[in-house]
Amino acid sequence: MRRRNVRQRNTQYILNTRRIIRVHTEGVATEVDYLNKLANHHRATIRLTFGPGGRVPKSLVEQACQDEDKRRRQRRPVPPYDYDEIWCVFDVDEHPDINQAINQARQKGVKVAVSNPCFELWLVLHQQDQTAHIDRKAVQRLAQELGLIKGKRIDDSSFDLLLEKYEDARRRAKGLDRRHKGNLSSPWSNPSTGVWRLVDSIRDGRVEKDTS
Repeated sequence: MRRRNVRQRNTQYILNTRRIIRVHTEGVATEVDYLNKLANHHRATIRLTFGPGGRVPKSLVEQACQDEDKRRRQRRPVPPYDYDEIWCVFDVDEHPDINQAINQARQKGVKVAVSNPCFELWLVLHQQDQTAHIDRKAVQRLAQELGLIKGKRIDDSSFDLLLEKYEDARRRAKGLDRRHKGNLSSPWSNPSTGVWRLVDSIRDGRVEKDTS
């Protein structure tokens, strides 16, 4: 009986000390599949919850800001608003008001992971550099050719490869950030992706300051 009680207390301690990240994603297939697999891989320290997805960036940010307002109104951290961080994941694509959405998120303390042209660029960077301008269809086709996605899904073998090559992808994504900063272009110019910041937070709680 005593051993079982110890196990129960240890399990409860793990549940209570896991960080909770709330994520709002524009895409509801590849992005969610990848993030769920990543969270499951780090399930001892992290739990993800997802807000309503499939919306344009401005609507995603507005919903995320509502979550942040609710979280702040709580006198103490109780579910469902006990989030440690709130993120929005979306693409530049041809969406209007991208700058407005990003600025609104930052003013509220909501973090953003923006990709241009699309999320699949983050996956491609695990396998190779991509410094030239590229459109959405070409990136998605390249991700398929590299075996990183099948349709809109990421299978277990592809995810294992993404885990193995994470540091390469992070280095390449940060290199794109430096390149845009050096030529005074927008930090989310094509090609670019900020997904590595969210992944850093999921992996080890590290959130590098976004100076873009």
